[in-house]
Amino acid sequence: MSVHLTDSAVRTDASVLGLLQSIATSAGEVDANVDADRREILGQLASAGLLDLGLAIGQGSYLDQARVLADVASMCMSTAFSAWAHRMTLEYVATYSADKHSHVVDALRSLEVVGSTAMAGTFRAASGQEELTVHLTEDENGVLRANGFIPWASNLYDNAVIVTGMLHGDTRRIVVLNRLREGIEVLPTPQLMALDASRSGAIRLVDVVVTADDIIEVDFLDFVRSVRPTFLAFQSAFCIGLASASLGAIRELRGVAQSLGERVSSQRDELARLCHRLEALTIWLGNREGEVPLNPVRLRLEAGHLAVSATQLELAVCGGRSFEAASQTSRRVREGLFLPVQSPTEAQLQWELQQSK
Repeated sequence: MSVHLTDSAVRTDASVLGLLQSIATSAGEVDANVDADRREILGQLASAGLLDLGLAIGQGSYLDQARVLADVASMCMSTAFSAWAHRMTLEYVATYSADKHSHVVDALRSLEVVGSTAMAGTFRAASGQEELTVHLTEDENGVLRANGFIPWASNLYDNAVIVTGMLHGDTRRIVVLNRLREGIEVLPTPQLMALDASRSGAIRLVDVVVTADDIIEVDFLDFVRSVRPTFLAFQSAFCIGLASASLGAIRELRGVAQSLGERVSSQRDELARLCHRLEALTIWLGNREGEVPLNPVRLRLEAGHLAVSATQLELAVCGGRSFEAASQTSRRVREGLFLPVQSPTEAQLQWELQQSK
């Protein structure tokens, strides 16, 4: 499987090729600008039909969507990360509440609103690592109000739609909220390495009104078990895309020492292996027939390891010029350093693998 989309029907249109090239051209500016706004490029991706691939309401397949995310990540991880967060928010709402939240689905597809997947704590709660940190309680008038703190979410623009888990008594619920709902406060993170354009931050909720219309009517554990493989597969895709970019940059260099050449060859073999495994998983996601072809947790862990290793190898091969802050190598190294701490973190992935034995 090629990481890039040259073998995919979604990549044949010249305008799509131009869009992807535009992402590559703007990557340095996005990296340097802490106020970079990715909504315009997300809107262009959506207009080209590249953010709802594999959904029943969209075209293409989950494999096509993985290819898009990998290809965008090979050019700019900030853009790929924002595209992934938006696509997963659309996945949650369109797959499990398309009728009830049809207006939200339409707004997400058109980029009238941008999706923010605030699900890290929700997934940890489902695995038993911790409990949900946002609580729903009824006030004296019987109105549901949400209070709590979400330590990490992305795409927190003013027009964001946030999907997260909340605890209502003994019942855990999946809730959809508009970012501008009264009582929602976004606490921006300090400057991030390479990922400032993802508009990430924490969310504090103080007496936020939650109505029945805001709740996705689905069993909490069934929901998490169903969406988690897609969540991890698409994360793996952008890890693979980043690794591909670093190995591609190395390929263009001359005079690489034989020892480094052997390392490059080994990592290219690993890239091909992970691409094949990602392909198998995303094909399965399209029909859900038979057993899961591999453990998506292990795939995500291995893809993250490869991306970090490939960017570090690019650093070693390129030498001193890699330390130029504006260089593509420097940017990719910083993007790679984010992957072990992105939720689920490397430690959490390792814990989950241990629990599954």
